[in-house]
Amino acid sequence: MDSKELQFFKELLLSQRSEILNKTASLRNDTLSEGSVQGDEADLAVSEQTLEQQLRFQQRDSQHLQKIDYSLGRIEEGSFGMCEGCEEPLDRKRLIARPVANLCVACKEDQESQERRFA
Repeated sequence: MDSKELQFFKELLLSQRSEILNKTASLRNDTLSEGSVQGDEADLAVSEQTLEQQLRFQQRDSQHLQKIDYSLGRIEEGSFGMCEGCEEPLDRKRLIARPVANLCVACKEDQESQERRFA
């Protein structure tokens, strides 16, 4: 992969990283500004359900942030764009769709197959 492509993916990953961090900060501010919810039991239940959902989204974003940081590290070390399974170059379309991908489609399918088998 040439330096122009690496720069493209680095900017894409940094943009995604910034978006997640901004969303997380916004969510924290919204949660803190709401304070304690008042109302009847139904209002409290809805509020609790919304908070649980937001926490799940935050956890998912946190995991994605780790993958972004890992991919940025791979760019720096020069291994970005290579499958960690078979060491073949990843398809550019796959990287555009999912820049944090570290396995080619075939290796990812094998991994998922093994996970289903041992689950």
